[in-house]
Amino acid sequence: MQVPPHSTVALWYAQLDSAFKSEGFSAWAKKQGLDTRYLTLIPARGEIKGYVDGRRKTFYLSDDSGWSDVSRTLLALGKVFAPEHGQAVRYPGSGQGGVSMTLVAQFYKAPDLFEGDQASVRRKQFTDNPGFNLHERPLSTHSDAALAAHRQALGDEANRHRLMSALNALVDDADGRVDLEPINVPIDPRSALFERAPSKTPSLAQMLKLEGYKVPANSAQAHALASALSFDLAHRAPGVDSGGVRHIGQGLSSTSLRKMGKLVKAQIAPGTTSVPGTGSLLSRLIDHLPANLRKAMADYPSIALDQLLRTPEAQRLGKLIQEVLKVIDTPTSAIESLGVALAQELDPGLGKSRFNLAGYNLYSADNAGASSATIVKRFTAHLAGRVGNEGAAVAAHLLLSAAAPEFLVKDIPPNLVYGSHTWTNFCIEVSRIELQVPGAAANMTFSQVMGFGNTPPVSIEGEDQLNVAARDPIIAWGIANRVIDTSPTQTYSDAQAEQAQQALNKQQKELRWASNAMKTLPTTRRELALAELKRVFAQVDPTLEVMQQASIKHKPMSLLDIYMTGPIQPDYWISKDEQRFPYKRLKSRLSELTPDINKVFTAKFQEYRKVQESAWAIQFKYQLSLLPMADRVRISQSDVSFYEVSRAYIKNGPCTSGLFTPRECLPPTPTAQELEALKGRHGLLMKVVEPGGSVSAYSYFPAEGKIVKEDGFPGGRIDLDDRAYFGGESEGYIPGLPHTYAQYGVTDKTRDPPAPDGKKQGDYFADKSGALAQIAGGYFTKDYGPLQKEAAGVTEIEKGRAYDEKLKGFFLSLVPFYDGVKDAIKGDIGGAVFNLGFDILGFVIPGANAARKAAKAGRGVLNTIKSGVVAGIGASVGYTDSVDIAKNLNKGARAGYKDAKFLAEKGHDVLSRLRGHYGSYDVTKIYKEGDVVKGFFYAAEDTVWRPAVAVFKKGAWYAYNVVTKTPFGVQLAQFGAVSSLQR
Repeated sequence: MQVPPHSTVALWYAQLDSAFKSEGFSAWAKKQGLDTRYLTLIPARGEIKGYVDGRRKTFYLSDDSGWSDVSRTLLALGKVFAPEHGQAVRYPGSGQGGVSMTLVAQFYKAPDLFEGDQASVRRKQFTDNPGFNLHERPLSTHSDAALAAHRQALGDEANRHRLMSALNALVDDADGRVDLEPINVPIDPRSALFERAPSKTPSLAQMLKLEGYKVPANSAQAHALASALSFDLAHRAPGVDSGGVRHIGQGLSSTSLRKMGKLVKAQIAPGTTSVPGTGSLLSRLIDHLPANLRKAMADYPSIALDQLLRTPEAQRLGKLIQEVLKVIDTPTSAIESLGVALAQELDPGLGKSRFNLAGYNLYSADNAGASSATIVKRFTAHLAGRVGNEGAAVAAHLLLSAAAPEFLVKDIPPNLVYGSHTWTNFCIEVSRIELQVPGAAANMTFSQVMGFGNTPPVSIEGEDQLNVAARDPIIAWGIANRVIDTSPTQTYSDAQAEQAQQALNKQQKELRWASNAMKTLPTTRRELALAELKRVFAQVDPTLEVMQQASIKHKPMSLLDIYMTGPIQPDYWISKDEQRFPYKRLKSRLSELTPDINKVFTAKFQEYRKVQESAWAIQFKYQLSLLPMADRVRISQSDVSFYEVSRAYIKNGPCTSGLFTPRECLPPTPTAQELEALKGRHGLLMKVVEPGGSVSAYSYFPAEGKIVKEDGFPGGRIDLDDRAYFGGESEGYIPGLPHTYAQYGVTDKTRDPPAPDGKKQGDYFADKSGALAQIAGGYFTKDYGPLQKEAAGVTEIEKGRAYDEKLKGFFLSLVPFYDGVKDAIKGDIGGAVFNLGFDILGFVIPGANAARKAAKAGRGVLNTIKSGVVAGIGASVGYTDSVDIAKNLNKGARAGYKDAKFLAEKGHDVLSRLRGHYGSYDVTKIYKEGDVVKGFFYAAEDTVWRPAVAVFKKGAWYAYNVVTKTPFGVQLAQFGAVSSLQR
């Protein structure tokens, strides 16, 4: 239908049209192959549908397509036209200058379908009163101010995309540097930057400084910065309708908390029973949830919490608390105020230590080796005793969102455990994200968090945040790995933090070496021979098949083939084409070649086997370090033996029977090949005998990256599911079939001695672990003979004496993980020795999720994975080598300062570290509504001055998030007062 261009709906639709045509969305759609002529946007679910290669496809906020990073403004505008579940926006609409009747109706919350009399009544209403009336909520969301905010957001998005495009286009000059001054970036006139920028077409360097980003010196830094800018963290912030809650309790004084507690107590009716959790604020809010949601709270705590914080009763209480605390009025401030009250009720000490959450230590030694889901389950059980079973899961979700959001990230791989370096790096990235946009991590997937982690800090403040973000996760790693002892006060010194960091860096260096070694195939005899021939005869091609024996006519072969077979007899050969291959001239230099390349190859392969043995030994040490602490302690103080597991041979020998004689069968005589096929080469059984005689057994599966405790042990009763020992194949598996156990290596009877404080190496570097690892590494590389023959290859001369190809293939298949390694090198993660999203040594695989989905869809994996091999290092692996986690925090951008006179002199240097190109607070200046500046406020509880970016709203200063561009929290006390000391 045609709508007047000046009407409210037309003005809003123009912004929606602009969002669909924006540079960022258009570039993303082109990269995805998305046909923009037939799009369906579903704002309530955050989805967009369209056609890719002629097939219908849906993009989700949780996928790895990048949709979540380009969709914020588009979804925000889409919600104006399709705010309810089940509603959608189809783009483009039909007809030029028109808007579909359905969108108009959804925009005004008016019905668009009528029957008979209803249509007549509606027609009369329009005749008497042309136009639409907006209800109360649409009035605020459809206002001129809201329209201006969306217009500005589109301009900000356009600036971001132009910055990324300019950075990605940079190429190094002859000196390996880039010059950003000649490149101009036009500022979008709709953006917030347009008004305060001195130039409307600044250089790229000036533009970066205006936005508060570091200026890159070369193309690698520029491309890394562009990659970092491609992540839209603001999109993941908790919203009005869903997405959790931003916690603002850190800035509250004890006086404010007491006032809030008094208000909450007055609003809650006294409990009538002694049942845990009754008579609390949480239980009161739960009473207002629908019955079906109450039943599902334990299974869907995030949905339940979203609903619990947003019921009419919750909003009423939130508004009251907001007024008492004097929290700035924003669309989410009532939710945030209520969140503070709930969190304080559950844990009054929240924020004092992440190692003590409502009396529970998430990062205790007992939780080492446990998955995120297991730790959350244990924490929930702990809370059940305080708040009751019904509300425990929701209470756990709320407290975790405030103090340990890493446990709430979506799609965390089930095999990722606390104590691994992968978990540590993951936690560092979550902390970095939360320092920029609190509450965002819970709205991201594991893959998205680690993708963000592969980008560097974009500002000085980002570097300071990294130092802060790394400290607690590295300390937790040290506790889990027995590098540092658990403190009863939950406080840890700088020396302990540095000790844990050094051990973690050393471990990651070893693991990186092993990961690279495992992806390396042996150097072939052909490669060695070709390199040697090229060294001596650089100007000819030794692969030309022109050589023939002087006395016998046969198919010509190459000099390479002859050299690989054995020492060359110079006069035994001639060239059939002296012009292309002048053998007569070359013959005199044959003595310069290494006489026997086969000896070189044999020595080279033995070096390779030793490297592989060390790599697989490191893999065992790593998996051993991820066991629960009780198991590690048991193993370190016990006798340990390894056993090769084989299936029983169940075939019978030849049988005879006569007319008057019973049937008799001879004992079976399996062939060597049959016996080899019965060995479970993909696993190794470990028997642990404690000093007191107790026995336990563990199965080690390198390709699955895990050690599993078995129920029973060799010599006793053990019900072993042996499929993992045979690469996970079910063929040949018979439940209850007996096994034979052949010990490999000698029993290790050593014990790990106690280490003095400050000198603990941890379980990974313990002598016992190293000794056991050597045995395990030797076992998985002992059958490398077939692999050596494969690397040697067969020349034309040797073909007559080459062994049977089928038999060769069989024995090559016995080399553990050989096919998986080849798949890894080719980029085929589907058949490789990898877990969900990261390899067996914990290093993240770039694009693994997308590659797995592509493989299922039948598309090429090599086009999906960034590098074609496992090249990603999982977030902050590179950072932990350089971050100074023991750094004096008073040098950081978010530090606290006691000396106000020091700030009067050095305050500008401190404020310059904060992100954003905003001026410092000037005591002589009169500020107007919406002005943003940098300055210091007084944190009464800590009695320190803290730097902050603040916005002037309704006559007061409030903290301002430069990423989401929104104010939050309570009024900043004495903001700018330090500046008066300079007068």
